[in-house]
Amino acid sequence: MEALVWPVIALAVGAFHAFRGHEGRTRGETAGIFLRWWLVIAVGVGGIFGAAFHIFDGKQIAEEICFTRGDGGFQFENAMGDLAIGVAAFLCIWIRHPMWWAAVILVLTIQFFGDGYGHIYQMVENDNHCEDNTGLILWSDFILPIVAIGLFVIMRRSDPPRTS
Repeated sequence: MEALVWPVIALAVGAFHAFRGHEGRTRGETAGIFLRWWLVIAVGVGGIFGAAFHIFDGKQIAEEICFTRGDGGFQFENAMGDLAIGVAAFLCIWIRHPMWWAAVILVLTIQFFGDGYGHIYQMVENDNHCEDNTGLILWSDFILPIVAIGLFVIMRRSDPPRTS
């Protein structure tokens, strides 16, 4: 359920921002607003919080995904990936260059699609159907990057490129 909190907040903040004084705003500018808040909140804040869970409660997180070989020590490595993506995405609140956003989305996609593949592999090979392995977490591994990619494409294709 925690996987839904940050995306819902991101969409709510994006909607508030986008529809406040929206006259004259292009489709691409509106997509850019939603993308900014998606990256900052859904990916950034969500990644930072996710890292904290992996760092401070790694063994419990490992048990929740039914991956209990060892002591859950792999959670620290996973946390560093989440933290790196979370911090880079959170910086999108200040760094508005589209190529920075593209780089963040690229790394997000590689990491999260890889995580999603890992969950599917565990489900197929080890019959791991724990809710935190094949439930909402699995879906979020694919949905977060896909939404970011879609918003980025709309933002870039809807408006002429700016030179600044």
